[in-house]
Amino acid sequence: MDRKRNRAFVLISILVVLTAVITLASLVVVRLLTGRAAHTAASPGEQYLRHYAFIHTGSDDGLWDKIYSGALGRANELDAYVEDFGASLTVDYDRDALIGIAIDAAVDGIIVDGDSSEETTRMIDLAQEAGIPVVTVFNDSAESDRVCFVGFSNYSIGRQYGAELLDDNPSEAVRICVVMDNDSGAGGQNLVISGIYDEFADRGLGDNCNIEGVYVNNETTFTAEEDIRDIFIGSNLPDAIVALNSVYTRCLFQAAVDYNKTGNVALYGFDDSDDILEALGKELLEATISVDASKMGASAVEALDEYINTGHVTNYIAQDTEVIRGLEARTILALEEQEEGT
Repeated sequence: MDRKRNRAFVLISILVVLTAVITLASLVVVRLLTGRAAHTAASPGEQYLRHYAFIHTGSDDGLWDKIYSGALGRANELDAYVEDFGASLTVDYDRDALIGIAIDAAVDGIIVDGDSSEETTRMIDLAQEAGIPVVTVFNDSAESDRVCFVGFSNYSIGRQYGAELLDDNPSEAVRICVVMDNDSGAGGQNLVISGIYDEFADRGLGDNCNIEGVYVNNETTFTAEEDIRDIFIGSNLPDAIVALNSVYTRCLFQAAVDYNKTGNVALYGFDDSDDILEALGKELLEATISVDASKMGASAVEALDEYINTGHVTNYIAQDTEVIRGLEARTILALEEQEEGT
């Protein structure tokens, strides 16, 4: 009997210690996120009127660095500090967990890469209930209580891709693959497909447009790369492939080179980073669509500032997109080289 009591006591003691350790770790995380001020362009000791959390989980680090840079710069002008939440933590928290930590930290506002999942919607609603306004950027959570979405129309982008595909004046059926995420945020990506098809249909070529989504595991860049490489294996290669972010764009033209398929399939990308512009200049891509990521980040901060100051903000702030082709890409790169040389 004494042995059983001793075992029970030991087990209870272990559970108490584990609970204390987990609680302490959670408190440390919150303190790290709320107290850290090193991730800012201003002096570490400077005080700000407002503290915003910037949250994203996309694999496209270059794009999100530009969005964050734009947000940080505009926030400094508005006496606010935008913290890249979770950037320097050793634990890889997902978007919903970071929103929860931001709520516990009582930040003044949240900028987040949204999606259509129920959990993200619930967390954004919880933030609103706590009096913390949320602005979604790049991807929306349309069913949530977010105060504003800063982004672009996926349907309009689809029309732009469609117009580029029609530049070749196809007289026969064209098979088009659109590389898409396999997660719950694919609703917006489906609008790209609708836009491409409608562009064909409006020109009387709807019957020539055979379009499908190819779902890619976007858990890591490696898994995405493997899935995209599979498109190039075998003889049933589509006439054109469209990528909706810079990671997929890089995977596409690299796979085309590796499998010696350049010229066999027309590739269309997204983003205007230097390596993508170089691929355009080398005619590995037909065209890419770009958005001013820095402006997008600045607009998100302005939306939070306006809402906090007035209690109102427009529901949607549209960002312009533009098509870049090979000649424009070479011109941009040449101008950048000249600027670096001066």
